[in-house]
Amino acid sequence: MPPDRSSFTALNLPPSFSLPMCMDYFTLSAGPNTNLWRKPPNGDTSTAPMIFTSLRRPFVVAEVTISADWEMEWDQGGLVIFAGSAPGQASIAETIPYGRGIRNATFSRSCKWVKAGMEFSSGTVNASSVSATSDGADWCLSPLAMPNIPTNITSLRIKLERVGHSLWIWYQIPSLSPYATTPGAVGSTWKKLREVTWFFYGVEDKCVHVGVYASRPTSIPRGGTVWEAMNGMRNDDSGGGDKLVVEFEDLEIF
Repeated sequence: MPPDRSSFTALNLPPSFSLPMCMDYFTLSAGPNTNLWRKPPNGDTSTAPMIFTSLRRPFVVAEVTISADWEMEWDQGGLVIFAGSAPGQASIAETIPYGRGIRNATFSRSCKWVKAGMEFSSGTVNASSVSATSDGADWCLSPLAMPNIPTNITSLRIKLERVGHSLWIWYQIPSLSPYATTPGAVGSTWKKLREVTWFFYGVEDKCVHVGVYASRPTSIPRGGTVWEAMNGMRNDDSGGGDKLVVEFEDLEIF
């Protein structure tokens, strides 16, 4: 059953944005130069449009199917989970121990987060994931098709699952498993992308926030590249034609 729309918060979205009455299908649009990334010492780049919900019970699993017309390098969309302060909140100031005494000082405690979904990179679509800690972020890609060759893979189902203190990330290609009808057959179509160990260690249940995001990190407008010449398109001066539109279906969060 889809989650209740009233529990979601929108971030980096226009005031005109509104969620549908039922969360089983909706879209997010991301313009150029939007991203969710972490690179010390500058901290987070958090300009990607997203919606998220703050959980009131222990996180178990989240799933969603994503699809889009993936066109430009690093186009992406998928699930995102935060452990710590909610997205958009200010950093936490604390008094920290120092030697045998207490030093009155403040520091920025960055929350941990993981995003996972579908991403276009190096000429093909990929199952992708980024895990961000206080030390920075890594990047994981698993190609879904051969590079620079047309493919009919435009959608992906992604799953985040809690296993003890770890976060496991799975993916499934819907177009390659249309005939899986039994639980065993469906289960065998899931592939493990990665495991993020100790993601939930020391994290209170009320400090977990889960949602979806869309992102087009490149700052080059579509009309300024060879894409326009190859596809016979004119540059849209309003910028609307440069947006990536990601579709989300069958969102489940438990």
